[in-house]
Amino acid sequence: MSLNFQRTRDLLSNFQFSNLFIEELGWSKPSRQKAVTLKFDNKTYQYQKIAELSGVAIFEVTAADGNIPEAKVRVAIHQEITKLIAENLLIFVTEERTRSLWYWVKREGSKTFVRDHLYVKGQPGDLFLSKLGSLVIDITELEHGEPTVVEIAYKLQRGFDVEPVTKKFYKEFQEQHQKFLLFVKGIDNETDRRWYTSVILNRLMFVYFLQRKGFIDNKDLNYLQNKLEQSKQKSENHFYSEFLKALFFESFAKPEIERDLSVQELVGKIKYLNGGLFLKHHIEDKYDISIVDEAFEQVLDLFGRYSWNLDDTPEGKDDEINPDVLGYIFEKYINQKAFGAYYTRPQITEYLCDRTIHKLIVDGVNDALSDQYKPFEDINELLIKLDTNVCRLLMDDILPNLSILDPACGSGAFLVAAMKTLIQVYSAVFGTIKLMGDDTLKKKLEDIENLHPSLPYFIKKRIVSDNLYGIDIMEEATEIAKLRLFLALVSSANDVEELEPLPNIDFNIMAGNSLIGLMKVDDTAFDAVGNSLQGNLLQSLAADNYKKILEEKNKSVDLYKKHAFLPKELTDTDTPQDTRLKHLRKNIEQLNKKSQEKLNLLLLDEFSKRLGIKYEEVQLTGKSQKRVLKVEDIAALKPFHWGYHFDKVLERGGFDAIITNPPWEIFKPQAKEFFAQHNELVTKNKMDIKDFEKEQNKLLQNPIIASAWLEYQSQYPYVSAYYRSSEQYKNQISIVNGKKAGTDINLYKLFTEQCFNLLRSSGECGIVIPSGIYTDLGTKQLREMLFSQTKITGLFCFENRKTIFEEVDSRFKFVVLTFVKGSTTTEFPSAFMRHDVHELEKFPSKDSLQINVNMVCKLSPYTLSVMEFKNEVDIRIAEKMTQFPLLGKKFEDKWNLIFHNEFHMTNDSHLYFKEQKPEMLPLYEGKIFHQFTHQWGKPKYWLNESEAAKQLLSLRQRHIDKISKNRYIKLPENLEIALDYKSYRLAFRDIAASTNERSMIMTILPKNVFFPHTVSLEQVYDVRVEDGKINPNYQLISNAEKLYICTIMNSFIIDAYLRRSITNHLSFFFVYATPVPRLTKNDRNFNDIVQRAAKLICTTPEFDELAQEVGLGSHQQGVTDEAERAKLRAELDGMVAHLYGLTEDEFSYILTTFPIVNATVKEAALSAYRTFVPMFGNSKIELTQK
Repeated sequence: MSLNFQRTRDLLSNFQFSNLFIEELGWSKPSRQKAVTLKFDNKTYQYQKIAELSGVAIFEVTAADGNIPEAKVRVAIHQEITKLIAENLLIFVTEERTRSLWYWVKREGSKTFVRDHLYVKGQPGDLFLSKLGSLVIDITELEHGEPTVVEIAYKLQRGFDVEPVTKKFYKEFQEQHQKFLLFVKGIDNETDRRWYTSVILNRLMFVYFLQRKGFIDNKDLNYLQNKLEQSKQKSENHFYSEFLKALFFESFAKPEIERDLSVQELVGKIKYLNGGLFLKHHIEDKYDISIVDEAFEQVLDLFGRYSWNLDDTPEGKDDEINPDVLGYIFEKYINQKAFGAYYTRPQITEYLCDRTIHKLIVDGVNDALSDQYKPFEDINELLIKLDTNVCRLLMDDILPNLSILDPACGSGAFLVAAMKTLIQVYSAVFGTIKLMGDDTLKKKLEDIENLHPSLPYFIKKRIVSDNLYGIDIMEEATEIAKLRLFLALVSSANDVEELEPLPNIDFNIMAGNSLIGLMKVDDTAFDAVGNSLQGNLLQSLAADNYKKILEEKNKSVDLYKKHAFLPKELTDTDTPQDTRLKHLRKNIEQLNKKSQEKLNLLLLDEFSKRLGIKYEEVQLTGKSQKRVLKVEDIAALKPFHWGYHFDKVLERGGFDAIITNPPWEIFKPQAKEFFAQHNELVTKNKMDIKDFEKEQNKLLQNPIIASAWLEYQSQYPYVSAYYRSSEQYKNQISIVNGKKAGTDINLYKLFTEQCFNLLRSSGECGIVIPSGIYTDLGTKQLREMLFSQTKITGLFCFENRKTIFEEVDSRFKFVVLTFVKGSTTTEFPSAFMRHDVHELEKFPSKDSLQINVNMVCKLSPYTLSVMEFKNEVDIRIAEKMTQFPLLGKKFEDKWNLIFHNEFHMTNDSHLYFKEQKPEMLPLYEGKIFHQFTHQWGKPKYWLNESEAAKQLLSLRQRHIDKISKNRYIKLPENLEIALDYKSYRLAFRDIAASTNERSMIMTILPKNVFFPHTVSLEQVYDVRVEDGKINPNYQLISNAEKLYICTIMNSFIIDAYLRRSITNHLSFFFVYATPVPRLTKNDRNFNDIVQRAAKLICTTPEFDELAQEVGLGSHQQGVTDEAERAKLRAELDGMVAHLYGLTEDEFSYILTTFPIVNATVKEAALSAYRTFVPMFGNSKIELTQK
């Protein structure tokens, strides 16, 4: 049974909900209809069953005061009703039956998630009808008895908790895209050919949606297939050249009256749509393109195997393609081409839109009407209590002027989500106006309805034109973003007569580099550029000053956008509509092109003169050759000049809301990615450095590849220099202890700061970025910006274990972050290591964990890293641990620890050999060692000792010379300089995800081994000045102290502490920021710990010297039996827990945070803790620390 949309719409609009469910949706009359009374907070409520089926019930709920109850009361009422009937849908209705709130609760185990949907009488019901469609009971479903309660509950879930099924179509679409590509002839450039394939397929899918909706040629549901057959009967392989070109460029792009009669006969009855989608693409102007009929046969065959539905919300059928499914296809396709960009799930886009847009609207109303109303708590309360004053404010001021930006819009997922968020508000306002007695507002609404046949279509069109802005560096992506918005628009029409020309949004959604461009244009400098370029093509523009150019551009853009809203009788009939539009568009594009050239020159001036940046041409061998930057170098970056294109928005201070999921890629040449384009043997992760170098050297023998490689690399240095030195990105370089911390440039960090730059004061930002934003050293300065110049309103961290982002490692963590510009953060709600995307719906709540910024500063003074606390116990343990000094703190009378790196895997790879020879020493990578052992794996590379020692000696010598020079101390001629590699050394792995079994992996390594940069190691010798003489071989730590430190760092206590801060890498600064009891040989318990650690480490002859020094004897006394080793480790963990003064409950809790560690290991550690209680009390330890 299909849904009768007209009848359903009427019943919904008239609030006849019982008839709606029984007559149209096929539910049963309730066996009992008596109303039941409830009381909460001295207020009376009634609920009454209006329909039921298979133990699932629909209830209407009313309040004695006639209003919809507040959220906490709705929860209480639902809980009472659920005691009687577990599966239910509640409809809260006002006394006058003009407002309703549909309330369903999703359950997943012990967790619940509220789904509430507001419906106001008079509002367009299209979005709501699509939800009701899944609740239809077909007569065939009743042939074998009623459906089960599980089946009916599933129908509720499909209606109110929709999850589109898309992967099957995506896979087939991807395959078809590859096949179609081969049929496109006449385009010799591979990139253009791929792009044009997408252009054609996008247009075809749009037309296919329209034909399945019955909007084409008198409801021909097989229009394209029929026209293809007609074309083939007439002549072979002319479907593209004759029919499609006429359909695209003569029919959809021109009003019917302006089409040639021959075109009308060929294409049939087609509604004029405009909107830029069917204007000629620049690729079509550039090439003479041909495509054979077979290509279209295959595409239409694929489309024909699926059901196509133009409703806004999918119903979850396996074979149904709708705009949301298509959005998934587009986003997956685009993100395959854009490294570091990923498909964003709708739950995240919707959450961020709700948190930003809804908050802006509520705050705007509260601020404007603060003297008349009690502040509204949230959007639901606002919409439920709409009155004339609020409607007027929203309709005339707040809604038309909202500016919402996605600066990395991709295929438009966030823009579509923003549109849906605003539809709810617009619809409620228009629905309320119809019920109100205000003649002025009613007249405005009547005028709109008289001019526009479909109110939902008009609402979406207004939103797309007035509120949404998007930028992406891929022009193809912006084309798809516009297409998605257009699809969402036409989904609102119920018949072809309700279709209007699509909005002109070519200057809302634009292609360009969001990160590079002028934020503010100096009009004096702009005007001066033209005067200095005599004979230049810019000279014609020089006569007009910048302000006049802006005025003309803005006037033309406004006319261009308004054109889509003007009825035909109000436009100039002397000139055809498409001609007027093309003239306007061409005028704007020419103005933009000429202005862009001048703006690029101004940007060149900033790069070259103000920042002193030069272009570095990378060479195959030797240093890069520097040259002066040219304007072509700037143009190649595709700069987007915000101050010019969106000058009116920036004049108001910036955008009201920014919602985005920017790329997460490091900005640097990716050799494996580049060479993988030329050799299928090259893979990004599986090929080791030596094998990759061999393949790379082979490929570089080809002069074309070599030239392309050099050109590719040369694109990065001057841009990196800009990001590191521009005032616009002053928070990209972290300052730690007064020194700049060297880190890679990551695009997500740049976008985070650019979002801040583009927001107005009190503007709202919602952004999806890696968890490094709150942990990494390289984002320290950004955290300072967020803490001191914004108010963080939510930080929700997911681990990707349930594949929220496809093709991203399951251990990867990312953040859904919201903040308001122009305030400060003292504390903020947080959640960490969550896995279910639905948990966002309850965040933040009164139970959310609040992170205090002062505590962040105390726990991470060097980096301001935010620890991943899950509850108050975490915070209490951290506070206990911070009573001890940080590992990085320097003491005069105790040991001090300094970490460094030795050899770089790439930069020093010329020193590495895969075959061992007598004069070589092994390179110990992190995978070779583990906690308390150096025998976890075998070396893969060896280094020539003399060559490696020569490089290390040179580094030490330079450091000593520098100190000598600074202190005016003459060095003796034969100064003996010791090298670290001849000593026992502490080392830990740099790669250490917080989701691994253990994160901190440290041990003491034997003498005569070397390390790559992925291992951090202790600096054995420091330079000291004593009695006016330089001692280059001052030993910082004794071997006994190394054993003690190794124990502390390998403990569950420290591991748990570090895991709250790190993502995938364990840098020096995280380790320096750990609190460690600074025990020495004179302290109680020090020797007990050292002896046990020595037994674990000294198990081979290489450690005899260390064993003898600490009193163990030799490696013969070391412990190799696994059971005995486990016992020693458990004892050490128990001792360390007492050192920090933890209670048994606290230590037990820490052990639960290691889910992958074997339960017997954790039980042994806890048992050892109990054993040491009498002899290992912490009173003397605390006294020692004081």
